[in-house]
Amino acid sequence: MSVSQPAPETARLLAHLRDLVALTGPSGSEEDVIRAVYRAARPLADRAEVDAFGNVVAVREAASPQARRLILAAHLDEVGFRVRGVTPGGFLRLEKVGGTDDRILLAQRVRIRTAGGPLTGVIGTRSAHLLTDADRSRVVPQAELYVDVGARSAEEAAGMGIRVGDPVGFVGELTELGRGSGRYTAHALDDRAGAAVLLALLERYRETPPPVTLIVAFTTQEEVGLRGAAAVARAHGADVALALDMTAADDTPEFAAPHLSLGGGPTVKVMDFSTLSHPAVRRGLEAAARSRGLSVQPELLRGIGTDAGALQHAGQGIPAGAVSVANRYTHSPVEVLDLADLLGALELLDGFVQGLPGLDLRFVALDVEE
Repeated sequence: MSVSQPAPETARLLAHLRDLVALTGPSGSEEDVIRAVYRAARPLADRAEVDAFGNVVAVREAASPQARRLILAAHLDEVGFRVRGVTPGGFLRLEKVGGTDDRILLAQRVRIRTAGGPLTGVIGTRSAHLLTDADRSRVVPQAELYVDVGARSAEEAAGMGIRVGDPVGFVGELTELGRGSGRYTAHALDDRAGAAVLLALLERYRETPPPVTLIVAFTTQEEVGLRGAAAVARAHGADVALALDMTAADDTPEFAAPHLSLGGGPTVKVMDFSTLSHPAVRRGLEAAARSRGLSVQPELLRGIGTDAGALQHAGQGIPAGAVSVANRYTHSPVEVLDLADLLGALELLDGFVQGLPGLDLRFVALDVEE
């Protein structure tokens, strides 16, 4: 049986994503991801820079200097850990970076990024043969966890190059689930998948300038408070801002009435804890979906935030919103998304870019008598 090959644009998007999820970059230690994204974005932009926060900002100019300016942001960091200490026996203690769930941490493979290169470790767990009844019903808190790197002593761990403060992340290469499902799993899909889509969007404008100036920001430290995006908002003037991120799908058996489903199309943000999307931005995204024949899902999720929450404060405040891709098992080593939703997000953003020159950006039209 022959297996059909993905279209060139799809293949490039998957290649970007595969490269990005192979890297370890918890918040505040995104260096490897920054280097990879800068190398990919620089040839696609009129200019690109890495600012003091580590944000990669690639600008693709419109043909007209009077064209509107659009900030598009996806974050590069992932949830993870730092090495907090080393026991006399050579085991590593961890400090959390971002929101991880203690229930899923036992028996995970992790990668420690040291000055001498990456090392593999495992988060230790008691053998099933040694569990007590109390052990079986207890969630082990993160403070009690340890990473086994094979060292026999603290000195041996130091000899491997491990230092307090080294970043630690989950391990999980991009892999398709089943056969021909179009659904992919990896760690850090949140939000390396968004970064891959923004690279694909820049590729669409490699030869022809976009109708608006694109300020494409690959941001840092989103998982610990939207910090990189706040720096972008202060540094770059724009007329509109959009974040592209992942969001929590609830279409698995635990939930009776799903709000967001894989394969249902990209989401148009209505609200979360960080922002209430500007009505003009929502109108523009919905118009773009209609023009491209895309199914989209409205997203209302108070337990999540995106870079839009910081970008809306650019200048004196600008219209801002977000597009998200439904993602199962967020903040775990086995996040899952549907490639069709990712491609839909690319089309939705491109449609918004094309429609932005004529979009009424007022919050509300006022009919006032003279």
